[in-house]
Amino acid sequence: MSRTAKQWLLLGGKMLFSGTLMFLLYRKIPAGELTALLASLDLRFLPLILLLLFLNTAASAWKWRLFLLADGVNIPLATLTVTYLIGSFYNLFLPSNIGGDSYRIYDIAKKSSSGVRSAASVFADRFSGFLALVILSLLSSVLVARQFDNIFFFLGPLLILLILLAVLTALVKEKPVRLFLAATRLNRFPLLVSLTEKFFLSVQCYGADRRLLLKVMAISFAFQLSVITIVWLLALSLHAQISFFYFSAFVPLITLLEAVPISIFGLGLRDAGYVFFFGWTGMTELQTRSLALLFFGLAVSYSLIGGLAYLGRTFAAASKEKLPS
Repeated sequence: MSRTAKQWLLLGGKMLFSGTLMFLLYRKIPAGELTALLASLDLRFLPLILLLLFLNTAASAWKWRLFLLADGVNIPLATLTVTYLIGSFYNLFLPSNIGGDSYRIYDIAKKSSSGVRSAASVFADRFSGFLALVILSLLSSVLVARQFDNIFFFLGPLLILLILLAVLTALVKEKPVRLFLAATRLNRFPLLVSLTEKFFLSVQCYGADRRLLLKVMAISFAFQLSVITIVWLLALSLHAQISFFYFSAFVPLITLLEAVPISIFGLGLRDAGYVFFFGWTGMTELQTRSLALLFFGLAVSYSLIGGLAYLGRTFAAASKEKLPS
């Protein structure tokens, strides 16, 4: 089987997975009631939600720029912001909600002529976001676990945090990664070894600057709190009066669930997360599914801005090529 055929088969499998989950989750929900609830949205929260979305994009681009600058790559904030938006557009078509990172790596590698530093910056940006996400979830999960008398709500975030810390330790110490390459005999490939060593150099640049780490973690916490607030505001617009601390515990876990690359744009996984976790809070089945659909619609609508940005870049590049030299 050719590589292209395997890719199409994998994509088809993920589409089937998402479709099956969506069918199972929504098959018993009356379409009329779902439509009626979505039609009754309280739109007063919309301006604040949109403002938070734009601020999040700008903050993410700023954090990304800090990593790049620490590694000697100077890309304007406006350029990174547009690239971030286009990356979110790519997420609509690539597996999981981090598929657009591949575009971010490609675009900045092209502009900086350094693929490894581009990849390292995107990895550090994503990793710092995940770390803030899990820490927030862990702090809130203590109260949630006590509220529902279920230690699972605490052990889940704790396990994920331990995994992230193990990965971080392996990258900082470097030796565990080299041992892994040796054990899997991947160190037979000089190019892979060279890329790994260059990646380590970028990680060392980040770790050597404590002020940088404090800044990016502060931005990461602000970003994740903003995302939690957006989902809480969406729930309020659906007339669901649920305490904010439930969202601070569950939204991070749902976000991590979306990142598992077995679905398209998190479809099915995201919905299952909302149904499972917020079902504990007293939200009705109709409300949990409506919240998932509303978040999906908001994410798609916002990602389309990235599509427009991509078209703008494409036309601008084409116009430059047509200009006489």
